[in-house]
Amino acid sequence: MRIGIDYRPALVNREGIGRYTRELVRGLIELGLDGELGLFGYTLRGRRYSLAELGLVDSRAELARMRLPSRWLSGLLARRGRGADDLVGGCHVYHHTQPNLLPVRSAAEVVTIFDCIPALDADNPEGPGYLEPESAARMTATLRAMAQRARRILVPCRYVGAEVVLSLGVPPSKVSVTRLGCDHVLAHLPPGGFPAPPTPYLVTVSRVDPRKNHLRILAAFERLVADGYPHHWIVAGPAGFGSETFTRALERSPARHRVHWERNVRDARVVQLLAQAELLLWPSLNEGFGLPPLEAMACGTPVITSIVTSMPEVCGDAATLVEPTDVDQIFEAARRLLDDAELRRDQISRGRRRAREFTWRACARETRIAYQAALSGEEEEAARLF
Repeated sequence: MRIGIDYRPALVNREGIGRYTRELVRGLIELGLDGELGLFGYTLRGRRYSLAELGLVDSRAELARMRLPSRWLSGLLARRGRGADDLVGGCHVYHHTQPNLLPVRSAAEVVTIFDCIPALDADNPEGPGYLEPESAARMTATLRAMAQRARRILVPCRYVGAEVVLSLGVPPSKVSVTRLGCDHVLAHLPPGGFPAPPTPYLVTVSRVDPRKNHLRILAAFERLVADGYPHHWIVAGPAGFGSETFTRALERSPARHRVHWERNVRDARVVQLLAQAELLLWPSLNEGFGLPPLEAMACGTPVITSIVTSMPEVCGDAATLVEPTDVDQIFEAARRLLDDAELRRDQISRGRRRAREFTWRACARETRIAYQAALSGEEEEAARLF
């Protein structure tokens, strides 16, 4: 079975989609499938990762690389009557790893849908405002096209599977849950761990946008500072849509001298920030999966996250779950974990156990099964999803 994969996010994206694509391919290579992989890597931007960082050195996986603007691709392929599957030398299954559909001529198509969040703004004028309206509409149209074209839809958790069924009208038998992994952080953890930082801090790893809830985290952090806690707060992630609201709030904040925003953070630095932090503050308003909490658990760091959307399913009993719109709950949860050493130890232990359940090899194994189902036309029983 020859497998074509849209590998463009792996080359240029340091956030969730890029991580997923890099580590999925690494997992497929570990399963011995590298001789069957054709990786589609046409991008104008230069890659941010070396072949060694991508895990492609000494691999038989073929990377089809050309410096070409991605916005040209669909038109060029259509005019020539070709598909992305042709550009990887032909394949039986082609996997779209991002919401950016390319023409495929003959391969069975598999798509990954990480969430249906764009539809919240595209389908409702009074939506939450997580995305710019035109972007939300465009992304939602792409999601619906993906759902229509694909023989198999991969989702990172059951919560998103239910969203795909209800929001996109997909039959449950067409959906496969392929949970993400978090064991990639182990490559950046030194054997003896990191030394304690000179100043204790809390950390939030995510793009800064309204959905990630930085304004309420800031309000809770201000209360910790007012109560005499010595901690700083490190925000690690780029500016996203609507980030200027957080920027203005931070400029006015009485705790602004304790907040440090690192906007361009490499993988090794993210792991160090997570491992040395006292807590990960991550009460997101809406998530399709939520990888940073699991990454923090793998690093031995307690996690405060949301009791809504995917987070209870992903984190289980290994995190402190709060109502993300309640600043009091965020503040009280942080104070308890900072003050109660026994509670911290228990959560760290639970977190490490939970993190070990999520590996990229397992994700790759479930993905391979989904590829085979797409090729054969098999359908899963709905009970596997629900």
